Amino acid sequence: MKTKPPLPGVKPAISILAALLCLIVLNGCQKAKEPADNAVESTFEPPKVTDGRDLEFPPKMSQASNFKTVEAKSANNADEHFTGRLTWNEDYAVRIYSPVAGQVAKIVADVGQKVAPGDDLALLHSTDYGQALSDYLKAMASLTQAEKAFRRQKELTAYGAVATKDVEQAKADYDSAVAEKDRALAALQRYGTPKGDFSDLYHLRSPIAGHVVDKKINNGQEVRPDMILGSTTDVITPLFTVADPSHLWVLLDVPETDLNELKAGQDVELRTPAYPGRVFPGKLVVVGASLDPQTRVVHARANVENPDGALKAEMYVTVNVKLPTSEGVSVEVPASAVIYVDGKYYVFVPDKSDPNKYSRREVTVLHERSAGATVVVQGVRPGERVVSDGGLEMNDYLGEGAGEESKPEAAATPNS
Repeated sequence: MKTKPPLPGVKPAISILAALLCLIVLNGCQKAKEPADNAVESTFEPPKVTDGRDLEFPPKMSQASNFKTVEAKSANNADEHFTGRLTWNEDYAVRIYSPVAGQVAKIVADVGQKVAPGDDLALLHSTDYGQALSDYLKAMASLTQAEKAFRRQKELTAYGAVATKDVEQAKADYDSAVAEKDRALAALQRYGTPKGDFSDLYHLRSPIAGHVVDKKINNGQEVRPDMILGSTTDVITPLFTVADPSHLWVLLDVPETDLNELKAGQDVELRTPAYPGRVFPGKLVVVGASLDPQTRVVHARANVENPDGALKAEMYVTVNVKLPTSEGVSVEVPASAVIYVDGKYYVFVPDKSDPNKYSRREVTVLHERSAGATVVVQGVRPGERVVSDGGLEMNDYLGEGAGEESKPEAAATPNS
């Protein structure tokens, strides 16, 4: 069975009609959409501003998806932790060198021994010291002889038995002997106060009370003031180190990002695995003025009292730095929650009873921590919620509406 071919011109006409129908439908949809959009714009209402700090959004505007809030957490126990190294307190320690060249005759003190000021540490046979002592003893003998001669001349003058020039010469000899004695004594005092008769045995003494904590000297060893030990890179190596172990330093290497955490005068707490559960108090005394160019850290130092000697030099300890607060309670909030306006810091706090109400509150900021959080010491209590995302947008509403509560028509749609 054969079908008839379509009539000429029928198919093009159907295509044209279909296209016209599509255009009519689309035009109708567009016209229907425009009033809907206009309706949304016409129903937008900015939040009501009260007292220049309170915002009240219309109930039909859900802000839960726009403004995120977080709970402020207590920061009282959020101390900063650093690793420190204990060392001798240089205010209570001294490194002792030999001011004379000579040979070690006897070592009197050993490591760990307690010494008092003036106690002998070692005895050295020294030609330098012997020469200085000899010069002093000779000067004293010459002074004694010159003093007797001058006194004799003055006595004879009373009887007219001596010429005036002889008296004057005796006086000059006496003055010269006094000057020579003073010179010899000054030279000898560089090695210490002279005691007893002549001897080339020099007494190396401790100038302070403490314990011998280091010793680099052996019997029979040759020493001199500029001695360099082959096993060290020190230009001059101390023969003894005397320190008071009841006073220590803890040295800290502070990363550049944590500089705002440290201030001289802050209290610190030391802990060490050697004494679990025990806390050693201290005080931060120095924060370096510059960064180490190699390690990019700042060197800080704290004083630690160690009356029972439990802590040992060169121990590694954990140091908790107590952050100062202006009040007893401080909180930690995200840095994004704090906004800075005209020299002051603010946060937005939601109303507990109405989720559509927010209030801008001035706060006191201690510092921003490296973890992206800010410590607030006044204005927010632990447990309160603050706006963490959207604070700047809220502040824009205040900027446009503050002082214009009586003129709602003056408010414009914010750019969001």
